[in-house]
Amino acid sequence: MDFVSFLNYAIAFFSLFVANVFILLYLTHRKDYLKTPEQTDWEPFISIVLPAYNESIYLKESIDTILAVDYPRNKLEIIIVDDGSTDNTYEIAKQCESNIVHAYQKKNGGKGSALNFGIKKAKGELIATMDADSYLTKDTIHELLPFFTDQKVMAVTPAVKIKTDGSILKELQRVEYLMILFSRKLLSFIDSVPVTPGPFSIFRAKVFDEVGLFDEHNLVEDQEIALRIQSHNYKIKSSMTADVFTEPPDNLPDLIRQRVRWQRGGVRNFWKYKFMINPKYGDFGMYFVPLNFATLTAMFTLFALMAYSVITTPYYVQYVWTELFGMSVGLFTFVGAFVILSSLIFTYLSVQSFRTEKIGLHYMVMFLVFYWYLMITYNLLFIFKEIKREGYSW
Repeated sequence: MDFVSFLNYAIAFFSLFVANVFILLYLTHRKDYLKTPEQTDWEPFISIVLPAYNESIYLKESIDTILAVDYPRNKLEIIIVDDGSTDNTYEIAKQCESNIVHAYQKKNGGKGSALNFGIKKAKGELIATMDADSYLTKDTIHELLPFFTDQKVMAVTPAVKIKTDGSILKELQRVEYLMILFSRKLLSFIDSVPVTPGPFSIFRAKVFDEVGLFDEHNLVEDQEIALRIQSHNYKIKSSMTADVFTEPPDNLPDLIRQRVRWQRGGVRNFWKYKFMINPKYGDFGMYFVPLNFATLTAMFTLFALMAYSVITTPYYVQYVWTELFGMSVGLFTFVGAFVILSSLIFTYLSVQSFRTEKIGLHYMVMFLVFYWYLMITYNLLFIFKEIKREGYSW
């Protein structure tokens, strides 16, 4: 076997291994992964910190959904932090002020800075962080609280979803968000939740005293704080039923820009926490952290193999696809087909886990194709922007 064939097989088997680890986690926990811990009468005071920058379009509706949740008003406070917006975000926030809604304005310093400003003013036993373009459902809070019965749990993440509007791009993102949510829930069974999403994650207030506040210079501060919590051997749990809806990018350039930021921040964060590749950090350290480095290595190796194939494959094979008619069918053909099938099964399981989310099978297939080319794009741009050391703000 030559070196190129070896790399092809290595990537194929790595992809197969990752897909099937998640499928095995699903099969192991299929009877209880949708369950929420038993409800309690515990209703602590909760501070909701809502940072905003030029969010005048969404802010009022976002606040209204908080006020409509099924939770005692006298045990809620909403802290809106306008981070130096150039539109009328602060004026809208002031119009919403009441005995539980408090609006503040500060000099622009980024999302992490706005979050920390609000956290310092929070009085709650629990502190929730919420993006200004996100919307709660009536039962969101009560679905999240039972996870805190375990005193080692320092944060709980919601079921972040996208409402359908019929556009193809949003339908593909709906598939992606459900896959992320499904994956995160399965990872919670091995205490490996890697992010506390901005739309509405709830933290014990004391965790910020123990591990520190948000990193104000981080591209994905909601991931960095989760890794820091994990590094202190605390737990983060994930709910499949605490629905929160968010506004996704509605055009391809904005989507790519978002994914490039996620990738840049993610690589930096996992490099920062590479010390967690250690048995004392359990499955998170010995499986999930190395998985991120292995995935990135596999991705760029695959890019190189694709380029090599284009250069070395004869034109009549490239354009006639002779292999499809049996001239080059071998073990790798079947391994590749099994990888694709496993990916499709995982995508199907992810979507079907949410019975109220109706998504056509054709969108799932389109997602697998679309997301592949999206990954190529944002990974190449990620390298380019890192070389340039390009900055980022809201």
